Amino acid sequence: MSSHALGYPSSSVTSPIGQRKVAIPRLQRADLGQNFAKERRRVPRACTACRSHKIKCTGERPFCKHCATTSRECVYIMPRKDRLKVVMDQCGQMADLLRRLRSCARAEDKDKIAHILGAVDEELSEYGHTMASSNTDPESYDSHESVDMSGANRHEELNTDFLDPLVEDLHKDDRARATGFVGKNSEIHWLREVTLPQPGRGDEDMSGRIPQQGGLYVPGSEQVSFFSYWADGEDVDVDFFVDSYELPPPDTAERLLQCYMLKVHSSFPILPRKVFEDQFRKYFTALRNGNAPRLSPSWQAILNMVFAIGAKFSHLIQANWQDDERDHLIYQTRARAFGLNQTTITTHSDLPQIQSLGLLAFYWLSVGQVSRAWTVIGIALRFAYSLGLHVRNEDPSATAGKRETLVRTWWSLYSLERTLSVITGRPSIIVDAYCSVPLPIPLPEEEISENVEATYRARRGSTTTLLESSPIHASSSNVATELLLAPTNSGTADANSGSYFKAVVQLSIITQSILPLLYSAGTVIRPPSKVQQDMTQLNMRLDQWIISLPVQLSFKFTNNEPSDVFNHERLLLEFQFCSAKILLTRPCLSAWKQPWHEPNEASFPRQMANSCIEAAKVIVSLLQDGPHTNSIYSQGPWWCIIHHAMQAISVLLLGLSYPSSTSYNSTMLVHDLKKAIRWLQRTQDPVAESAYKVALSAFESVARRCSVDVSDLRTVGTEATVAARGQILPHAVSDAGMVSYLPAHFVTMAMPPVAHPALATHPTYDTMMGGGPFPSQNEAPILNESYYMAR
Repeated sequence: MSSHALGYPSSSVTSPIGQRKVAIPRLQRADLGQNFAKERRRVPRACTACRSHKIKCTGERPFCKHCATTSRECVYIMPRKDRLKVVMDQCGQMADLLRRLRSCARAEDKDKIAHILGAVDEELSEYGHTMASSNTDPESYDSHESVDMSGANRHEELNTDFLDPLVEDLHKDDRARATGFVGKNSEIHWLREVTLPQPGRGDEDMSGRIPQQGGLYVPGSEQVSFFSYWADGEDVDVDFFVDSYELPPPDTAERLLQCYMLKVHSSFPILPRKVFEDQFRKYFTALRNGNAPRLSPSWQAILNMVFAIGAKFSHLIQANWQDDERDHLIYQTRARAFGLNQTTITTHSDLPQIQSLGLLAFYWLSVGQVSRAWTVIGIALRFAYSLGLHVRNEDPSATAGKRETLVRTWWSLYSLERTLSVITGRPSIIVDAYCSVPLPIPLPEEEISENVEATYRARRGSTTTLLESSPIHASSSNVATELLLAPTNSGTADANSGSYFKAVVQLSIITQSILPLLYSAGTVIRPPSKVQQDMTQLNMRLDQWIISLPVQLSFKFTNNEPSDVFNHERLLLEFQFCSAKILLTRPCLSAWKQPWHEPNEASFPRQMANSCIEAAKVIVSLLQDGPHTNSIYSQGPWWCIIHHAMQAISVLLLGLSYPSSTSYNSTMLVHDLKKAIRWLQRTQDPVAESAYKVALSAFESVARRCSVDVSDLRTVGTEATVAARGQILPHAVSDAGMVSYLPAHFVTMAMPPVAHPALATHPTYDTMMGGGPFPSQNEAPILNESYYMAR
């Protein structure tokens, strides 16, 4: 090929026949200008396609012009020196990770790590001298890679703790299998972190093991199950015969039903209240008259689960009318015999089955069986998916009440699974991008009609999906967030049972967004600036959630009179909000392994860490001092109150372990820690007793490092516990306290009057719910199908 063909000017030469050739100058293109020569400089490396075709490569990434025109795959192969640099950088990062993990490894593994690090350090040192003496091309491919790798290294230094590796064998014994995997967003993992030596904290001894002072350390205590305070290892089966068809006396049944409806239903409205209470009283009235119909197994399973949950609550508040301490186990055994046995996974799902599974998961959470509860709620959600509860229901044959019942059933499962994901640290099975179910209508159940539903859905734009509310997909203007969180007339909406549950759901959605963004494996590959941006946006969503609350449901509402009908709901929302705040800010409550480059970088994690401590202090302040610990069970989230207490304790222990990350002094943290641990010590519940032992052991481990005296927790605290146990009956809830919210027709078990007296006496769940008579059986299209049928 001649030089003319290549486009280069050539000098004048003489042809063989003696004729002289004249060089033709290159034509200048008008649109190129003076930068043409600079733009035509040689690229550092051609792609494989251009090299194989022996044509000039333009060098653009990810596609050069030739590959973009021909729709070919454009691949650039790095030179050997560039590939070597990338590999050595990765080796350096892995060596740094091994150094940080070395202190947590076993003695025999430490020698292997030391041998590997010695060889790697020698290689890295030789490579560093070689690279320093070589003259590399500043415009080569590795210049781009160095920026990316340095960012990744910086991010790994800040977020190595969230790699979430599995460092123990969960298959070796029953205890490990019962506890199962515990993720990094669980307070159990935080308790393990403050107890075991951690890199950068300087609390490990020469052998890298926990100092064996006070006899607290035992071999194998590095296992996560050693720090679990839940009752997963206990059997849920009874060792005596239980008659599945037996029912409690009518008076006990009424009390248990009211315990459930008044202390659980508002937060977990998986059952339609009016319909279920109507069916309940119809049956027991017929039973009293001697003409009781035969019940279907599905309704009996639901009824016994309601009894089991109510019985557990009666024991926690030490009610004078409580039955045998094993009665809740008997009720759940009957329920499992009817509809929660091996046939559950072989039969096609229906709504009663989903509701009974949801109730079983709630019950197991209340008794400390969190692993079983997490498994069962997953089955219930799978069944709900199969019936389309996760999408908008536009069935023309369904009434507004039925559609709203399906909506509230889904959101009940959603919120319960979110709580269990927080407790266990395990990922949710809910994919928000596939969910289009609308939020609950903020009205009591009996006020929902076709016209009300249509008006509300049209005003709220209920087609907004959960995907739009995610920080990953929401725009910077927070339009989607406002669609989700800001109802019409924010802060001025009426407070009732429907608006309360809607607030619970909204906060559950925010919490569901926090977990994958901050505690998943994908967190480590995202730059710190993006993580900080997401944390800021989620924090704004929490603030907006508070603003959107009706005034009477906001915990900033100062009226705390006993007669205030919404004290109970505000307390529940405050606990849930503090838990979400802790999850959002917990990543900043740790030891930073590199200095911050800018002052604003340091101020953000410190502010977040302070917010984390403040949320924990609020939870501790909600726990009552003195021997009267039953009131928090009566008004608070009794089914997971120990989880909230332990979450606060673990955060305060982290604050003591990493004092440089917060502005709180140790004296304030120690005071709140002792108050929370003493509360656990006074609480009469097996899960609380186990939590007390774990919390005290962790506190003593941290106290040795911080020179804090905790001897009063074992001496004075024990005496207080004995005194509290001796005073249980005088402070127990009496029959008079229960009668105050029992119906007037309770003794005769007759059909209730037009309005339900229980709701009139206790307007906490909105007095408007008692404004009409109970519907007849044929007005219950969801629950009446074959509920009364022959066995």
